[in-house]
Amino acid sequence: MSKLDFSLVSKETSDSFHKQKNLIKKVLAGKSVACEVCKQPLFLVPKNKEGQAYIQCKKACTHIELEVEN
Repeated sequence: MSKLDFSLVSKETSDSFHKQKNLIKKVLAGKSVACEVCKQPLFLVPKNKEGQAYIQCKKACTHIELEVEN
């Protein structure tokens, strides 16, 4: 039986995670970050009644939910 190589998938997953983490840091620091799809600025939507906060653009083509502690 051949051995499966997941190194490419692991690298892509890691790169995606770090890219999104850096994007979140920039938005939370107040820096201007554009959506990759529509090129409109991303903004933070503070915690709502359901306890959810997220980062998105006006068209919501980028939508990143954030975990918020009380």
